[in-house]
Amino acid sequence: MSVDPPGASDALQKRLGVPITFLSDPDGKLMDALHVRDRNSAPSSAVADGRSADLFMPTSFLVDENQVIRWVYRPDTFRVRAPAQQVLAEIDRMG
Repeated sequence: MSVDPPGASDALQKRLGVPITFLSDPDGKLMDALHVRDRNSAPSSAVADGRSADLFMPTSFLVDENQVIRWVYRPDTFRVRAPAQQVLAEIDRMG
């Protein structure tokens, strides 16, 4: 899930060549429902030209074919991402 528009997510999926569906949430509605918005936490140097001071934590969700969230990785800071090897291991574990 990303705040990027659908076209950007589609381009990323094609560039990576992976059979994964990326969800686009440009308004952050789903991200708010999942409590992954960190309000007013962006450094002041990053907030310019009317940009929001909110950050979305780089939370990773693995969702199965029945739309059940099977795994969540939520870091304590926006600077950390789920390690690729850990995500791949979780995908393997899910079958």
